[in-house]
Amino acid sequence: MSLFNRRKFLTLTAAPLVLSACGFTPIYSTGSAAERMHGRIALGSFDGLNGFQMREQLESRLGTATAATHRLDVALTVNSDGIAITSDGSITRYNLSGTAEFIITQLGGGIVFQGIVTAFTAYNATASVYATRIAEQDANRRMAITIADKIVTRLATSAEDWLP
Repeated sequence: MSLFNRRKFLTLTAAPLVLSACGFTPIYSTGSAAERMHGRIALGSFDGLNGFQMREQLESRLGTATAATHRLDVALTVNSDGIAITSDGSITRYNLSGTAEFIITQLGGGIVFQGIVTAFTAYNATASVYATRIAEQDANRRMAITIADKIVTRLATSAEDWLP
C-alpha cells in the first residue's frame, strides 16, 4: 500500500469513530425518530397542480400512511412577480416565491409541530406562448418539490420531539 492509499484508508476508517465521539448520529439511522415517522403521517388534502406535485413528493419521502398516527396539513401560497420588463412593456422573466405553512396533528390529539418553509425559483418568458407556459409549469413543479423536501427535512430533524 502506498503512503497516499494508507492515509486515505486511515482517514476513511477513523472518520466514523471521530464523528461518533462528538455525538453525531445519522438522522435516518436504524430506530431513529426520523426513520419511525415513515408511513405514519397521513397527508391532508392539497389544492391545485402545485398541491398535487407537493403531495406526490411528500408521499414519496414520507411513505404511504399505512399505520398513521399523525396528519400533515399544508397551506401553500405562491406569488409570481414579473421582474424583467422590456421597453415595450413585455415581461421576460418571472420570479415565483412559495410559502408553505404546515401543521402536524396527532390523530385523536392536538397540534404537535408546526412551521413555515419558503422556496424561490424563476423562469424566462419567450416569444412562444407555449414555451413560456411550459417554463412556468416547470418552475411551479420545482418549487413544489423543493417545499415538500424542506418540510420533510424539518419533520425529520424535529421528529424526536413530537413522535413517540
